[in-house]
Amino acid sequence: MKLYLKIDNLEILKNMYNLIIANNTKAKLLLDENSNEEYMINQECISALEKNRKKLFYEEKPLKQLIKGVYFGNSSCEHLLSSQIEILKAKAFCRQNHLNFIYVFPSMGEKKIQQAKEILELLNEEKNEVVVNDYGMLNLCEAYENIKTILGLNFTKIIKNAFADNIKPNMDDKVIANQKDLLSHIEFEIQSVREFYKSLGISRISIENKKINLDFLNQKPYMQVDFYYPNITISNSRACDIAGLYNDKAQYFVQDKCKKYCKEISLEFEHSKVLKLFQKYNSIYKSELSLDINKKIYSSKKNRLIWEVF
Repeated sequence: MKLYLKIDNLEILKNMYNLIIANNTKAKLLLDENSNEEYMINQECISALEKNRKKLFYEEKPLKQLIKGVYFGNSSCEHLLSSQIEILKAKAFCRQNHLNFIYVFPSMGEKKIQQAKEILELLNEEKNEVVVNDYGMLNLCEAYENIKTILGLNFTKIIKNAFADNIKPNMDDKVIANQKDLLSHIEFEIQSVREFYKSLGISRISIENKKINLDFLNQKPYMQVDFYYPNITISNSRACDIAGLYNDKAQYFVQDKCKKYCKEISLEFEHSKVLKLFQKYNSIYKSELSLDINKKIYSSKKNRLIWEVF
């Protein structure tokens, strides 16, 4: 498996190597119970990846030297689409640092389709990989010969309650078993589903850090995997609570004039430290830091671990 970073904006991209700090540094020692949840998760990720790097990546090199590329772009909200200038600067940075560049689209609405087309035309000037998160963008990408499409998490998403791990002790064993079984399957287990996407030239899918049935990875037609770490997306909506805070409106639907308050803040919940929940942009995430993942994923050099750096 190869290590990639998922990065939302240029500022983080340009400082990406500074975010990967060795375990016993002053930055690590400054952590306490009042530290920002996202920052704590990033630091815990570093420790987990350092500990498991030989097992996962089959190399003893430092993490900085193991990074093969960058997934650039916001996968949550269409209002946070990159500008063409940002994309060109991101590509230049990746080229300078010998990193592969992959662009990420969020779920797209009708009003942003023209901007998405302009981005695709720019990327189509040379061969590029692009992550899509809805069928409309998948259909658009099919028109560009130099675009290789990757299916984002929305294509393999399993609805999961944020508190599904907190099973009540008085629940019936059969109910618990049924719930766990339902959460462990995705449609790519079905051969005809894989054949359909293969017919479109798509061979790479995205999954989250959850226990799901991956037997299909050893079955034809074969699929490659992007394994997202460490966050599980609990919810994603066109209604933005962060924008709503500034407008004093619950479940606020932002139209064209989005002021992008979410670039400045994120939200934590009453029990965020225990439940590992936080909101970034218009999505709610739960961290899952365990790297006890299926060998079918990390044993293939074609699969990728996508480390989401917020």
